[in-house]
Amino acid sequence: MIDGTVIFMLVLLGVLAGLAWMQGGEELLRSGLSGGWRLLLRFSLIIAISFLAAGFAEVLVPTEWVREFLGRDAGLRGLVIATGAGMITPAGPFVSMPIAAVMIRSGAGSGPVVAFLASWALLAIHRLVAWEVPILGWRFALMRFAACLVLPVLAGLLTRCFVR
Repeated sequence: MIDGTVIFMLVLLGVLAGLAWMQGGEELLRSGLSGGWRLLLRFSLIIAISFLAAGFAEVLVPTEWVREFLGRDAGLRGLVIATGAGMITPAGPFVSMPIAAVMIRSGAGSGPVVAFLASWALLAIHRLVAWEVPILGWRFALMRFAACLVLPVLAGLLTRCFVR
C-alpha cells in the first residue's frame, strides 16, 4: 500500500541517494545501497516472524479481555496493566511495535497503548538487568528506574486528555 509514510520514505531515500552521489559518486551510492540491503537481509526474517507472532496473538487474545482491561474506559487499572506488560516485554521494537498494533486493533485505548510503549522504552526489565546494572551499577540503574516508574502512567493519562 502506498500511503503518506511510504511516499515520505521514498522521498527521503531519494534525497539521501542524491547526497551520496554528490559527495562520493557511484562508489558511495553503491556502498549505501549495499549497506541497506545487508540490513534488510539481516532483519527481514525477524520482522516477518514478529509480525506473524503478532497475528497469532491477535487471534488468541480475546478482544473482550483487551477492551475490558485495556480499553478506553479501563481507567488507571488499564494504564497500570499496560505499564506492567511493557516492563516484561522482551527484545526491541520488532516485538513491541507489533504488540502495540495488536492492542490497538483489539480495542485497547490510546492511553494504555502509550503507557505500554513508554514502559517498554523506559522500564524494560531485560534491559535493566542485561545492560544498565552491569554497566552503570545497581545504585544508579535502580535510581533511574525508580525515577521513571510513574512516567508511563502519566504518559497514558496525558494521552487520554489529548484524545478526548
